Amino acid sequence: MSYYKKLIGFALMIAQFSIFGANPLRSDEDVWFFPTSANYTAENSWNIPVHHWVHEREEKSFSRIIIQKLLSEVIESIGVTEEEAESPIFRKRLMWFLVDNQRNKQIEICFNKPFASQKKAIKLNLTNPNGHATTSIIFATSASNAKAGDWVSYKVIDPIKRSQKFTGEVQLIPEEGLTVISDVDDTIKISEVLDKKVLIKNTFVKPYKTTEGFPEYYKALQKQGAYFHYVSASPWQLQPSLKPFMDEHYPKGTITLRDFRLKDSSLLNFLKSSAEYKIGQIKSIIKRYPKHQFILIGDSGEHDPDVYAKIYQLFPKNIKAIQIRAVEGSNLSDQRFEKIFQSIPKSLWQVFSKPLH
Repeated sequence: MSYYKKLIGFALMIAQFSIFGANPLRSDEDVWFFPTSANYTAENSWNIPVHHWVHEREEKSFSRIIIQKLLSEVIESIGVTEEEAESPIFRKRLMWFLVDNQRNKQIEICFNKPFASQKKAIKLNLTNPNGHATTSIIFATSASNAKAGDWVSYKVIDPIKRSQKFTGEVQLIPEEGLTVISDVDDTIKISEVLDKKVLIKNTFVKPYKTTEGFPEYYKALQKQGAYFHYVSASPWQLQPSLKPFMDEHYPKGTITLRDFRLKDSSLLNFLKSSAEYKIGQIKSIIKRYPKHQFILIGDSGEHDPDVYAKIYQLFPKNIKAIQIRAVEGSNLSDQRFEKIFQSIPKSLWQVFSKPLH
């Protein structure tokens, strides 16, 4: 394995080498936008973050061939059969880990109504070595008909004039309201995180499955006016595969995934939960919407109870409820939760197998 690690490092160094400065989007490169949310500022403006990813689906690149070989060996070692590895689901989900990420890419976007008249063309920040970049854009509200709760779309200004259009969306979230911050794996989607081999198959091989009662519960919360932020420790390469599943079963919202660059053979490590990562992401959301009330929803499988207890300590006035889905095989003892939530009023937290609504 050490031989392949060295090859990967060398391959990525070559693949990511480019001259300094901005490079325009090429005809063989694609752009993926992640759904984000805007917050209303003290200056009577909307602060809109745009998160994009530029990549190239290069079938024959040196780095791709080496990484694919390494992944095949690792996947075989954890019990994925040859038939499963040849399945359309597996190939489609793995594909996003094998694209060539494009650094130093400069792209321009334009917004549709209600912001279309304010800024015709907006240059986004240059992409990082992982192909990603986030840009904050400020729009004044005085000259627009922007309404809180709306989703506003934008698109790439593409000088190549391709038939494929690269588009993204941002939700305008008001100063006050009800917000749900939700985990993904084993909360709204069956993943079986406690069994790493099963987790890999549920992530890469099997069709995604909803957890019982959660689509109905989240739609009920949506009817109450809730906004949604999905926060997961899974890698961002899973977003293209997750999006159709989320669109079909759950309310639209932002989704935050963990930054990940494939440099070694450890598929198991990057799927492990990261408590500190989640705490940081959730803190950022609450700080952007300090007048909101938050419902924190997760599961008992790993760190969600500890993460949410920490968040309550930091923002006790903002937390309306902590709800934990009971995962079979995890520690569901009263002692565990009473210890974790000892500083939190019992009326604010609950552990359940199926949500009541």
